Amino acid sequence: MLTPLLWILSAYALAVAAVHVYHAWQKRKTARRIHYILVTSNHERQIEWYIRALGLYALISGKRLRLTVLDLDSNDDTLGIIHRLEGMAGVELSVTTDFAVLSSAANPEIRMIDLRNPHEAGHIPYV
Repeated sequence: MLTPLLWILSAYALAVAAVHVYHAWQKRKTARRIHYILVTSNHERQIEWYIRALGLYALISGKRLRLTVLDLDSNDDTLGIIHRLEGMAGVELSVTTDFAVLSSAANPEIRMIDLRNPHEAGHIPYV
């Protein structure tokens, strides 16, 4: 009578351990942050939609996003809109005018999207 009970308890313990290992593996796999670099210049009409689309993608996919906006001498309210959207849930947003950010774009985990080219916006999820 005691032997079957020990078998049941050990099977239960192995199942619990397997669930915990699988959960830790999935958490580590999704903990990576996706980094987007958006190159803008006078995009006040589109930039809010692009940032909100990336935020929606982060919310739905459960991934963490890092978004760096490289502004190239915008004369409109592009920077004001970007600063207003800082602190959005799921997106770590930063603004820069330093071209050194482009040197890190060679990293395969970084996705650079040059919004000065209208066809590049298609690479943004949900746009």
